[in-house]
Amino acid sequence: MSTAVTRIDVFNPTRRCALRWLRSMTLACLAAGGLSGAAQAAAPWPTKPIKLVVGYPPGGGTDTVARLIAQQFSKTLGQQVVVENRPGASSTIATQQVVRADPDGYTLLFATASPLTGAPLTMKGLQYDPIKDLAPITLVGNGPFIMVANPAFPPNNLAELIAYARAHPGEVNYASPGNSTANYFFTELLNMDAKINTVNVAYKGSAALVNDLMGGHVQYTLETPGTTLPLIREGKLKAIVLLNDERLAKAPDVQTTVEAGYPQLVGGSWYGILAPAGTPRPIIDAVQQATVKALQSPEVRHAMDERDVLIKGTTPEAFAAFIDAEYKKWQDVTQRLGIVPQ
Repeated sequence: MSTAVTRIDVFNPTRRCALRWLRSMTLACLAAGGLSGAAQAAAPWPTKPIKLVVGYPPGGGTDTVARLIAQQFSKTLGQQVVVENRPGASSTIATQQVVRADPDGYTLLFATASPLTGAPLTMKGLQYDPIKDLAPITLVGNGPFIMVANPAFPPNNLAELIAYARAHPGEVNYASPGNSTANYFFTELLNMDAKINTVNVAYKGSAALVNDLMGGHVQYTLETPGTTLPLIREGKLKAIVLLNDERLAKAPDVQTTVEAGYPQLVGGSWYGILAPAGTPRPIIDAVQQATVKALQSPEVRHAMDERDVLIKGTTPEAFAAFIDAEYKKWQDVTQRLGIVPQ
């Protein structure tokens, strides 16, 4: 078990070098004992069902994409790939389960930003190190958030929301999937830059969050277009602003944050696949290649397009660099906000 993660040394380059040296020494010792890394990689894989762990409840956007990819994995890899939902604690429960699993390719994590770049900055005593304990496989895709509100909430755009929040300090509630999520960070960044005070109400996943938003229990949230645009068309929600530098073809009337004067509020959600650290490279490559193939299937491409998620399918190295850049961005934001791990 790794020691508690601090916000200072999680991505420290010196620490990375030490960890690489430790891993190489471990493999050398295994080789001396007759079980080399090459011998492990040479073992047949997969020979039994694979578990894809998702840190959110069934029915949300992350779960839906994970299940579609799992179906394609089953076809490509010749074994059943089962999605296991382990919601809670900003997806850190699911992540910790994968970290503790054997590094044999039979337990994988379908992750969002929360447990990798959010939790290390906001949660004290985290029981894993996202760099030391996980092996990035591929960035599946990413896309912008859209701010949506209950139809009864008076503001109809970002300027009106800011004016309303200033007139009602501490009285407006927004929903998020937790304070380790990009949804939370972006909303709090807006609070700071616009000098407003709105209150976070945390949920375990998108489904419950959106239901409460439609019911008027919270006033607004940041969510994916795929989840919210159908509800906007039905009149169950209304769009406030798109966190992007250009408008969506599916929602041409929704102003962007760049147009609204907040260019720093551009971004959204992303999906990626990781394995426990120590998983043999041939297995990592096999999963990466299976993901790329899955992303080419009509079913997955349609689902990603419906959610306005840009398909990626990167190499493990590119995904690792992406995680590092995201962490540094949110580290700067949390420092500006004065957020400390709790």
